[in-house]
Amino acid sequence: MKAKNSLNPALVVESALRIVDEQGLEALTVRKVADEFGVTPMALYWHFSNKEALLDAVGDLVVSTVREPDPKLPLEDYLREAMGALVEAMRSHPGATPLLLTRMLTNQVGRDITEATLDKLMSAGCDAQKAASIAHYALMISMSLVSGQPGADVTVKPAEREEAVAAKLAILQSLPDDRYPRLRAAAPSFVDCADAAGYYGDAIDIFVNGVMVDLRALARS
Repeated sequence: MKAKNSLNPALVVESALRIVDEQGLEALTVRKVADEFGVTPMALYWHFSNKEALLDAVGDLVVSTVREPDPKLPLEDYLREAMGALVEAMRSHPGATPLLLTRMLTNQVGRDITEATLDKLMSAGCDAQKAASIAHYALMISMSLVSGQPGADVTVKPAEREEAVAAKLAILQSLPDDRYPRLRAAAPSFVDCADAAGYYGDAIDIFVNGVMVDLRALARS
């Protein structure tokens, strides 16, 4: 338990994020955070008006850790770096991943990265609508990769993931071998991620390569 006199917004948010990391987003309550400091929930309302405000602050904390890519990079490399930076930040706090959808455009770091990304895309010939769509796709795909990483389902509490993975694997490997031989063989890769670097790298490459093909077609039209 933390000392009562240590209660300040930054420490409250850090404690909230730790609860999300350890127990999942759904487990976060104002009461749990208050218990960390030995105070009543009402004491936290001096800093955060409600749970939603606390969640926003947790999302902002994660966004603030996103590494900003070098703006001098060419578009293709910039997109890879930007998505890689998003994934890196979210992998450190996978339970908080859903919060980035709304906080990327309300946090200064998120706004700066988004502005630089839009500038790169619009300088390459995209209009504002297309640039915004590509930037949004990049964020959504990055979030989906983390929240959907095999074996790391953010809807499952960290302590229960090993058991959940084993259960999913057992179901797939119990399928008839004469009808689903390929699915049975690939089952371990569907339920767990043995090569995280390859999993994320391949997905980002597929998306970025598709964007570049589309932009080259746009330039020729």
